[in-house]
Amino acid sequence: MGRKRRKVIKVTRRKLPKVFSCPQCGMASIRVLINSEEPSKVVCGSCGLTWEKANVSNKKEAIDLYNEFVDEFMSRRG
Repeated sequence: MGRKRRKVIKVTRRKLPKVFSCPQCGMASIRVLINSEEPSKVVCGSCGLTWEKANVSNKKEAIDLYNEFVDEFMSRRG
């Protein structure tokens, strides 16, 4: 007689997104390009909206820069 097999439980980890939604056109086409030597860029592939930020530390993630971009975009608009 054999033993009863144990059920394998997979743990799925959520990952941060790489493409974000544009506050101007509403499409999911924002890419964040982080570079330590050059200014980092936030670019929309749909409407062409761009934003640059210099002196970005290596500890910042793409979502941090995207949130700064959205905050500045909304403060200019309103």
